[in-house]
Amino acid sequence: MSKVVVRVVAVAGAAGALIAAVGLPWAWYGDRAVHLTEFPGWVWYAGAAVLLNVVTAGAIVVPGRRGWLLLAAGGLGVVTIVAAVVVMTRYADVFLGPVVPAVRPSLGPGGPVAVLAALASMTAVAGSRYLRFSRSR
Repeated sequence: MSKVVVRVVAVAGAAGALIAAVGLPWAWYGDRAVHLTEFPGWVWYAGAAVLLNVVTAGAIVVPGRRGWLLLAAGGLGVVTIVAAVVVMTRYADVFLGPVVPAVRPSLGPGGPVAVLAALASMTAVAGSRYLRFSRSR
């Protein structure tokens, strides 16, 4: 993978995580958008995503064949994806208690974007191990 592609994928992963965490709703309740911070356990996703992007940046800035970085990124990527899926699948818990509402909540785009962003960051770390350098200037 070329350096440019690895960097673009890493930036796309970081931007996707930021947009998913701050900008996109993770659920809809009628016309009301519900963002990440309204969910129980949102801190776990946010922390794992930040750590994954820090490890990704470290792998991109100082390329090499460090196996521990690949393992750390893989582990953090799995934790990030699991945290996003857990938060995503519990969207009904935010609204549904003992009373059944007339409006049914539905899943928003924030969760799927968060999962794709984590996959992009993991791909960038894996690609950084096998960089190709161009001989042309």
